[in-house]
Amino acid sequence: MQPAEKAVMASTAWEPPPGMHREVASAWRAFYGSIRRNYGMTPQQYRALYLAQSGRCYVCRIARGIHPDDPKGYGNRHLGVDHNHAIGDGKIEAVRALLCTGGDRTCNRIIGWLDASQLQRAIDVLAGAPAQRLFASLPTIPDDDLTGWLTR
Repeated sequence: MQPAEKAVMASTAWEPPPGMHREVASAWRAFYGSIRRNYGMTPQQYRALYLAQSGRCYVCRIARGIHPDDPKGYGNRHLGVDHNHAIGDGKIEAVRALLCTGGDRTCNRIIGWLDASQLQRAIDVLAGAPAQRLFASLPTIPDDDLTGWLTR
C-alpha cells in the first residue's frame, strides 16, 4: 500500500460509537470493508447517505435500514448501495443511492430489471394512462395509423 493510500485509509478509519456491542461493531466493520472494496465508499459516506435518506430506501421510502450508530444494531438488514454498473465497480462515482435489498420485490431488484428509458415509460403508464389517450383519440385515428401510435 502506497503512503497516499495509507493516509486515506487512516482519515476514513471507522470507530464504533461508544457502547456499541462487539458483534454489531464486527458486522459493521465487515460491511464497511465490503462497500469500500465494491464501491470505493467510506463509512462516513455511507452514514451521510443513510442520514440524508432518513434511514429509508430512496425509492420506496418504506424499508428502513439498520442505523449505523445503533449500539444494538436493531433491524433486519443494511440498506444496499445501488450503483451504476456501466461506470464500474470500486468507483464512488458509480454510487447512486441506498436501496432496500434482499428479495425479489425489493427496489434494488426492481430497478435492476429495467433501464432508465424503461423506468420512464413505467412512470408514464402510472402517471398518464396511455391507453386512455388512445381511447379518447380513436374516432379520429384511421386503422392504418394505429400501429405504433403510442410508441412514437
